[in-house]
Amino acid sequence: MRKEDRFASYNPQERDWQLEGYFEPGSEVSMVSEPDGRPAKGFKDLWVWSQGMALTATVYSLTRKFPKDEMYGLTSQLRRAAVSVPSNVAEGWARNKVGFLQLGLTYARGSVAEVETQLLIAVGQGYLTEADTKPPIDLLNGLSTALLKFIVSLEGRKKRR
Repeated sequence: MRKEDRFASYNPQERDWQLEGYFEPGSEVSMVSEPDGRPAKGFKDLWVWSQGMALTATVYSLTRKFPKDEMYGLTSQLRRAAVSVPSNVAEGWARNKVGFLQLGLTYARGSVAEVETQLLIAVGQGYLTEADTKPPIDLLNGLSTALLKFIVSLEGRKKRR
């Protein structure tokens, strides 16, 4: 089989993120603005993406304190969960339909909960103190709320059309 043939029938909107039962595809993402009304020209304009990037930087910094034997355990798991927050926002945007953006925001919100849980595990294991985790957990709480607000606002816009 030629390399070109393997990918000829690939349609990421059909094979990857399944919207069925969750969200309608909706209009193109170019019509999206922040919940406060500010227009967004790309995913980098989204507050939730920028906060996800800040979260990722914070998590990388915190996990440098972890024991070396956690490199392939909690360190890796926590870093991957943090990276997936802005990554899912970006991927949802890039799929260019409001429904896919909503799904990406939903996945990002799930990753926020993962990061919080894993930070609490790190405290329980003695790798971090509660004082170490207060700033990122405050960021996570704000980010989770903002993601939910954004998801709901996109749903409301679809219903008004």
